[in-house]
Amino acid sequence: MTPHARLDRARQLLDAPPPAAVLGQLAVPAEDQPPACGHGNPGCGSRPVRLYPCGHRCEEHQPSKTRPFYTRKPQ
Repeated sequence: MTPHARLDRARQLLDAPPPAAVLGQLAVPAEDQPPACGHGNPGCGSRPVRLYPCGHRCEEHQPSKTRPFYTRKPQ
């Protein structure tokens, strides 16, 4: 098959309508659950979480570099 014939064949395949749906398959989006905290083994699993370079972490397990500064309460 010549290069021109292959290009023509590819153009025909791209221009053709998509095949009919296969029986038993349903095209619906999957329900995505929000991510859970991945700290520990097994993971903490609490929500809500924020994404850090080390993964999804809840407020209790966030990396120390991103935690708010701790200030002592006056006595």
